[in-house]
Amino acid sequence: MSGKAWYSVAVSKIWLFFNSLKLTLGVLLTLAIVSILGTVVEQNKTAGEYISAYGEGWTNFIMAASLNDLFHSWWFIALLGALSLNIIVCTFERFPPKWKSLLNHKPDNFDSKIIDRFTTKQTFSLDQSASAVRERVFKAFRKKRFAIIEVPSSNGEHHFYAWKGRIGRLGSDATHISLLLILLGAIVGSFAGYKGFDAVFVGTEMSVKNEDFKLRLDKFWIDYYDTGQIRQYNSVLTVVEDGRDVLTKQIWVNEPLYYKGVRFYQSSYGNAWNRLAEAQLQVKNTKSGLVGEPFKISWKTDKPEPIPGTKYSARLIGYSADFAYDERSNTVFSKSAEANNPAVNLEIYDGEKVISAPWVFLNYPGIFPAIPGADEDLLFVGYRGIMYSGLSINKDPGTNIVWAGTIVMGIGFILAFFVYYRRIWIVVKETGNSSEVRIGGMINKNQFAFDKDMKDVTDLIKSE
Repeated sequence: MSGKAWYSVAVSKIWLFFNSLKLTLGVLLTLAIVSILGTVVEQNKTAGEYISAYGEGWTNFIMAASLNDLFHSWWFIALLGALSLNIIVCTFERFPPKWKSLLNHKPDNFDSKIIDRFTTKQTFSLDQSASAVRERVFKAFRKKRFAIIEVPSSNGEHHFYAWKGRIGRLGSDATHISLLLILLGAIVGSFAGYKGFDAVFVGTEMSVKNEDFKLRLDKFWIDYYDTGQIRQYNSVLTVVEDGRDVLTKQIWVNEPLYYKGVRFYQSSYGNAWNRLAEAQLQVKNTKSGLVGEPFKISWKTDKPEPIPGTKYSARLIGYSADFAYDERSNTVFSKSAEANNPAVNLEIYDGEKVISAPWVFLNYPGIFPAIPGADEDLLFVGYRGIMYSGLSINKDPGTNIVWAGTIVMGIGFILAFFVYYRRIWIVVKETGNSSEVRIGGMINKNQFAFDKDMKDVTDLIKSE
């Protein structure tokens, strides 16, 4: 049986499918549409949040189609893969013959009639011998930075071939490679990178996801304009690795800390909602109503601190900026980060024995007795908070690949739009006491620039 094997036919059909401009346009249009969907539908939310926003029916569709995590979905990656294969096949289809023609672009000989077929051409005569005109031709083209060779000829003619900007033909191929690098960088960053947010309190350390180092906030402060408006907020961060401080840097908005591929951006700040530097308390005699001088208790000290004028001592073990209580789980939490209903949790000691662990409220003094069975009570009258710095954390190992792709794309654009491949054929024929010069050529784009080149080079030949 004659003909190609089935697998050869299958490979040819697959190759033709991916070597298609229609496929390129279709995939790009689809990617544009689904990318818009990815911005309209908020990503990585819970099912409950989607139900409240879109209803149960649309939520089922969003989850089934992976629109909740669109840019990591299998079908979005498949689209990127199809575009990558399309670019690779198109490049391999067009690059080898183009490269071969660039390497072997010099003609072994040419028929002088070729010049008659060009749109851009000139013919003129010079009162010099052909050998003298030959020197003029070489000098003129080299002055205009053309490469030029003499091509073997017969019947008394001198043939020359000049060219310039060959590398410009590779602009589209460089652009294809850049697109592949950018797609690769996006995929690598999408799967190997992450984005997150964390808050670190002054003087404390925080762990960094999937990393072997920690981050400590040494200092936080705010700079103000003369009008009182915030000008900038700053954090001094220290990277701690293997128990050692390895890097300290001040960061602010748009000036991140970068370490081992992870960037830490200053994105927010505020007072801690679940801890204090210290609480200010007063002792009140419940019988006489007399209130003592304010005293301070520091946050979570190792030993309880004495309560002035009493036999008791206390430790500060908890704080809630906006106190709330969940009866079902029997837990206390803060409804918000704002200090709407501040409360502190104390441990009251009689000697070494804990006798109570009350919550004492700033806005509601004396609502619950802090020391049971005693004539003394505690009032929560003030506090010194702890600032936190809100950090956006970004790790994207594909960034350098994307940057490389961007640089290659820039080179490709320069080659494609600013470097023009010019080819010129020249024939010099001696006619008695003068020589006839015929010049013609072509350019792959920007005919206006080529016309100017032709005029400049002919003017130089005439004026030498």
